[in-house]
Amino acid sequence: MAKGMRVKLDYEVSKDPDTGVEVTRLTPPEVTCHRNYFYQKCFTHDGSKLLFAGEFDGNWNYYLLDINAAEAVQLTEGSGDNTFGGFLSPDDKSLYYVKNERTLLEVNLETLVEREVYRVPEDWVGYGTWVANSDCTKLVGIEISKDDWVPLNDWKIFHDFFHKGPNCRLLRVDLQTGESAVIHQEKNWLGHPIYRPFDDSTVAFCHEGPHDLVDARMWMVNEDGSNVRKVKEHAEGESCTHEFWVPNGSSLMYVSYLKGQQGRTIYSYNPDTGINEEVMQMPACSHLMSNFDGTLLVGDGSGTPVDVKDTSGYTIENDPYLWAFDVAKKAYFRVARHDTSWATFANSRQVTHPHPSFTPDDRAILFSSDKDGKPALYIAKMPANPELIPA
Repeated sequence: MAKGMRVKLDYEVSKDPDTGVEVTRLTPPEVTCHRNYFYQKCFTHDGSKLLFAGEFDGNWNYYLLDINAAEAVQLTEGSGDNTFGGFLSPDDKSLYYVKNERTLLEVNLETLVEREVYRVPEDWVGYGTWVANSDCTKLVGIEISKDDWVPLNDWKIFHDFFHKGPNCRLLRVDLQTGESAVIHQEKNWLGHPIYRPFDDSTVAFCHEGPHDLVDARMWMVNEDGSNVRKVKEHAEGESCTHEFWVPNGSSLMYVSYLKGQQGRTIYSYNPDTGINEEVMQMPACSHLMSNFDGTLLVGDGSGTPVDVKDTSGYTIENDPYLWAFDVAKKAYFRVARHDTSWATFANSRQVTHPHPSFTPDDRAILFSSDKDGKPALYIAKMPANPELIPA
């Protein structure tokens, strides 16, 4: 199989046993498939096509699915695709992704011709999810010193890597010229760089590692490297995770949880005022994402977090649901079961994670799950008359 190869998919439609909503499995359970990271653009603007990763030929490559036709075209080929960090351009004409932790590539979705945008220097390794600004003229990414780098294939390595204090740098790359500049560098594991939507002067990033060991997870820096500042000072026993920008740029939202407690709290940080505001209490979800204006949120219920050191102190009951949150009403409701295992699979810590997000029309939720076999893609419709639970 190669670029341009077309794969016909046989959807399976079912009703969720607990909420009755329609759930469609898009990809076959015998082939590993997953979605990209939850804040990366995966749908075309009109919602008719979906970017996803599939292992149809032995490699994890990118495909673009025509949802109505149930047919996917292969966009990349060979080994080494970072199939979590790729994203569609705002004009729906290109895919950007990193290959072999070395090369940032642009794929023309019409011709499938690839263009090398940027090459990571030999003594560095391209790490994690690289995120474009709203105009898609540049992106921010993380590079880790090659001398410090190890493949982060399981959670033990994840924990060990934190204690190494790897030399990391946050950089920006011009998507037309490939020119790059270092924004921030330190001997600390850095991750999750994200431009503030519609404000290129502000970049968020995190101190990565076990959530109960990092000094403070979420940070911001001006694009010119000035004014490095904490988003939040952690309280005693507090961990924060899975921050994201509301797509309209109004705030940075994140999940906070406390040692010994089952529930979690949604917070919103206003970068203009520096104020953290509690939005509402929530079930024990891992990832959280919003619609464009932050009026609706979706999260994936989880169990005891694996990305903490003191797992006994953070033990919680497993929650198998996708939850939606109505911010104005300060209430939430079940959408459907995701029933994923959260297991490390095929040397990936992420592939079984649901990573839910809304479809462009807010009427359904895209997620990954291995509930039927290998990881697969699903779309669950939003309930018409949800049973609201006050937060």
